Amino acid sequence: MIGRPEYPYRAPSRTGHRAGGLSIGGRQPANQQIQRHTMTRHSRSNRTTARATFLAAMMVLSVVAMSSAFAGAAAASDGVEYSHDDTWQGQDVTVQGTAIEPNTAYSLERVDEFDGDDVSSTTFVREVVADDDGVVTIDTDDLERGDYTLDVDGVEPVREHTFYLDVQVLGASVDADEVTNAGDESTTDLEIESNRGFYSVNVSANGDLDAEELFAIVADEDDLEEALESENRVTVEDDELVPGESQFGPFGASLYATDEDDADETIVLVDTQDTEEPVSFADVDGGEYAFAFESVDSAAATGASITVADDDVGAAFDQRVYTQAAGDVVEFTVDLEDADNAYLQLGDENANFVDVFYLEDDDDSGDVTFVLNTRTAGAPGASAGDVVHSEDDIVQSLVHGGGDEVESAAFYADEGDPANELEGGFAAYLEELEVLSSGNDVDEQLTRPLQPTEYSLTASANGEFVVENGESGVDDEIGYATLELVQPRLDAVSTHVAPGDAADEDDLEELRDHLTERADVADGDRLVIDAEATGLSGAMVAHEGDWDALEDGFSATTLHEVTELEGEGVVFDVEALGATGNENPATLDLTADDEDVFVFVDPEAGELFVVVDTDSSAAFDRSVDFGDEFAVDVAYETDADERYEFGSGAFDGGAGGGDDPAFPTLPADADQAVSTTVAVVEPAATFHNVDETDHVQIAVGDDVVLTGETNVAPGSDAMVRLSDAGETASFLLNTDAEVEADGHLETDPFDVSERTAGDETSIQLRVGTETITVADGIFVDVLEESDDEPVEGDDEPVESDDEPAEGDDEPAETDDEPVESDDEPVESDDGPTETDDSIPGFGVAVALVALLAVALVAIRRQG
Repeated sequence: MIGRPEYPYRAPSRTGHRAGGLSIGGRQPANQQIQRHTMTRHSRSNRTTARATFLAAMMVLSVVAMSSAFAGAAAASDGVEYSHDDTWQGQDVTVQGTAIEPNTAYSLERVDEFDGDDVSSTTFVREVVADDDGVVTIDTDDLERGDYTLDVDGVEPVREHTFYLDVQVLGASVDADEVTNAGDESTTDLEIESNRGFYSVNVSANGDLDAEELFAIVADEDDLEEALESENRVTVEDDELVPGESQFGPFGASLYATDEDDADETIVLVDTQDTEEPVSFADVDGGEYAFAFESVDSAAATGASITVADDDVGAAFDQRVYTQAAGDVVEFTVDLEDADNAYLQLGDENANFVDVFYLEDDDDSGDVTFVLNTRTAGAPGASAGDVVHSEDDIVQSLVHGGGDEVESAAFYADEGDPANELEGGFAAYLEELEVLSSGNDVDEQLTRPLQPTEYSLTASANGEFVVENGESGVDDEIGYATLELVQPRLDAVSTHVAPGDAADEDDLEELRDHLTERADVADGDRLVIDAEATGLSGAMVAHEGDWDALEDGFSATTLHEVTELEGEGVVFDVEALGATGNENPATLDLTADDEDVFVFVDPEAGELFVVVDTDSSAAFDRSVDFGDEFAVDVAYETDADERYEFGSGAFDGGAGGGDDPAFPTLPADADQAVSTTVAVVEPAATFHNVDETDHVQIAVGDDVVLTGETNVAPGSDAMVRLSDAGETASFLLNTDAEVEADGHLETDPFDVSERTAGDETSIQLRVGTETITVADGIFVDVLEESDDEPVEGDDEPVESDDEPAEGDDEPAETDDEPVESDDEPVESDDGPTETDDSIPGFGVAVALVALLAVALVAIRRQG
């Protein structure tokens, strides 16, 4: 590769380190004739040679010696050649040249010191032997960092005849001591570093992992198939590493050609640099692993150990059985244990439908929550967005849209063995299950939308699915649940009122808090039609095109579009009764704006709410008069003989595939319908304590409450306003009022202690900005009796001004003695009873005078 050196190849050792160097002093092979090169030394006895002979020969010898020395120096300069000037420990250095004799031992010496370019001091290391071709190979495995030279006779010890040996330092470490073989805990960081810029490293695990398993740890497993191709494998030629065309992953991983040593249990990181990146131990068998990292071309080696724990990966559904009406949406939550993703098979050969989903916990919540539209699932032409939705996680469908992750699912015949993998993938799997006809697309399994039956939900850890004897299964099942789709129902429809506001003002939860069931709605309030209807939410979501509508609400236009699908068989009509002549009756306009008519669907409760702002002139297609009564009709229509069948798309169908109505998830001849009526009336109110002059009496005081009755919606923003009337001095008072569920109206307490009995007032009931009623009022000291409440003080006895008349009508004397009665007075349990039985004109004073007269008569008679 450009910019990177090529290095001689060193076959990977099985122990993670190189063997030691040559043994010095070892016995030489008997079949080699080796000459030992030594320096000739004069014995001391030679010094006794005659001085005369020496002097005589000196001149001749000196001339010969000088000429030989010059010739010898030239030969030494060209006599040896080193393969490297600089090298790394573990790389072999060769020395050859004319000065090297075959099968001759030479001294390898470490240079201690240079004097300029001259070697001034050396230390003997060991002997090395030239081969039959006169090449000396120096094994540097056990040499230390420094300069080295070979002592060759006739070769000057200069810098040119040395080589420098450096020692490569190699380090490898994993961040975690223990990982799992699945889920988030299966990854950790691997760091490889060295004092070299580029270097290649053999990686093995003492035979406990094969080359493909090692590759999957440091590179993407999806690249394995490409790495197995011959052009991408690494070969060794003339002890040189020859990389393939491609390397993989952040470490540059490659596989060796199959005929290289230990190719089945070793991978090579080609021309890598210092790198720290995540590695994955997913699907690695549990156990302890010792990894050996060995430089390809040097003696550098290191190791790292890690424990891989078997992980109990699981997928727990939030319900064992999900029950929902066919055609509705249904929400699933899958709790992933020790994993951040899983595969899910929906359906099987018994349900005659299968889809495979990929689920990934994208928000690190530990679970995946998604919503499935059972009206569009499996429908031809339906997109992934029409079928499945997740707010925070990743969900992919093989039937609808696919995706890189879900498309990595594998399908096998009989067992999860690569040899048994189905060449046709998912389509071949469906054909083996006999849920798909040969040649059809995977979204052509169904004749009609998913029907009421049970659909299995099988979670897989590895995305490997197996068909055996026509039955589906998974290689590594980690969870199971059931989706039970039941037949849709229309149970009832009712009408409710809510305080006046725009139709889309509240969300569904707030709206529920404001509802009061009534058959009449006061003009200006909201009319809310509540249909207990299941099986409709899937069509609504698909036509709205926004899954958030399940929370935020639907445009009424969406309901209109669904009812306009001729083959769908959905009816929703609100039409005035009693139209006369040629005039068409007023009908609810489902094409109105959201503020005029709005829709909520609650698939869990099985309810459809249509909210109407009766104060809007756009809610109906023509004007509405007070007292107009409307018929509300909701129906699912079916054909007498034919069931619904798809046409070319999810909503292109009808009875027998035609246009006639046939609700998609009901059997033939199974119409369902519900209806009710509601009237729009004039808002009105009355107050209590009305006197005979039709004035509302208000008692003077500081804690006064007015009450009454009204037909406006309970919870309305009501206010009562008091202002001056008649001869009363100007004043104005406002107080809030509450409208209760039964129509009872009651104000907050207010202070009118400064008013005087007889003051008149005008009383207004206002709701929002509208005045509902105006009444005349009068302040009194004490409330009089009315038809609404009793008035105190009417039953007091009335005194008379009549005096007894003087005349002859005095009592006549009589001889009759008073007769005593034997009757004892009878006590009664009843308390004293007040009565109005006084005699007109006979008061207390007259009675006393009569008694006095009787007494005088009695005294006279006794005298």
